[in-house]
Amino acid sequence: MKIYISADIEGVGGVARPEHSRVDGREYPLARRLMTSEVNAAIRGVFAAGATEVTVSDSHNVGLNLLPEELDERARLVMGSPRPLSMMHGIDETFAAAMFVGYHAMGGTMNASIVHTFTGRLQEVRLNGVKIGEIGLNAALAGHFGVPVTFVAGDLAACREAEALLPGVRTLAVKEAIGAYAAVCEHPARTCRAIEAAAREALESPPKVEPFVLKGDVELTVRCTTASGADRAGMIPRTRRLDDLTVSYVGSDVVEAFQAFNTMSCLVELVPFI
Repeated sequence: MKIYISADIEGVGGVARPEHSRVDGREYPLARRLMTSEVNAAIRGVFAAGATEVTVSDSHNVGLNLLPEELDERARLVMGSPRPLSMMHGIDETFAAAMFVGYHAMGGTMNASIVHTFTGRLQEVRLNGVKIGEIGLNAALAGHFGVPVTFVAGDLAACREAEALLPGVRTLAVKEAIGAYAAVCEHPARTCRAIEAAAREALESPPKVEPFVLKGDVELTVRCTTASGADRAGMIPRTRRLDDLTVSYVGSDVVEAFQAFNTMSCLVELVPFI
């Protein structure tokens, strides 16, 4: 029974500000340890519930956050970037379930920890007209392979977002944000115990959550924060400029649409020409 765990950092307990999430932040070394501890807790939980193989995707920034020497040695680690499927690289139909640890809400969400969708240069992302964030994008990739997302751990706003998109999913709120850059958190040891128990329960008594499947052609719509960002996103073949800030792309399936999105998110990060 193979389990896929995608791990981000902004939704980790004890992480509240960019000083934690930025690689040059003074609190980043602490955030890496907290992230690794939460992922280890999830790994322990699923192995205790009968998992035979666990793949972990280091999914923050360039994928060099989890401490490999401290990660549970039973897990395989996907790290570094770029990757064609980014935060979900390596997912396929052989996995029984996917789980998200340290996840945050989509950009523009109120009272949510360090919110964004891949980059702060994107205001909004939609698939087939549905506004989504990283939870939705990554659940759609898992769903393409028939894999349900059964457990999400993150801040309260992320959990509410997951529950609205994936009815029946088991969630665990490890903190409650106060605005974008403050939060109320439990002690890390208590948080890890809760994650281990919830991940174990999600595998022992799987929630009745269906894979998030987008069938047929998938329309991606991306609204940038600047016209220059939309200029760059629009350089991808077959894109269509909808207005000053918005670009769309239609893929034959969600994987193609996501790869276009992944390319757009890289392009909009480029420094504008002066």
